[in-house]
Amino acid sequence: SSEGCTNNVVNGGVCTQHGAKVSRKNCSAEGCTNNAVNGGVCKRHGAKRRICSSEGCTNNAVNGGVCKRHGAESSSAKRKGGKDENSKKKKKKK
Repeated sequence: SSEGCTNNVVNGGVCTQHGAKVSRKNCSAEGCTNNAVNGGVCKRHGAKRRICSSEGCTNNAVNGGVCKRHGAESSSAKRKGGKDENSKKKKKKK
């Protein structure tokens, strides 16, 4: 509990910036040091990815079974109570 810190408490009464250790499991594939994502393995070794449920879309589902393009709200937008400023599409240069 560091004074003035407003981050979420993670472990031992402190946030990660003030010393909380977060344990993550490693991929079970031999010699792989990536973090396990799903089923004990990383993406490279076969972790299943969730696909957007919108018809014809092949993007990764972010929240609620849909991708950002089809209405998933980012976690930072939820905290702010609106759309995330960083989620706006950037125009491609010709």
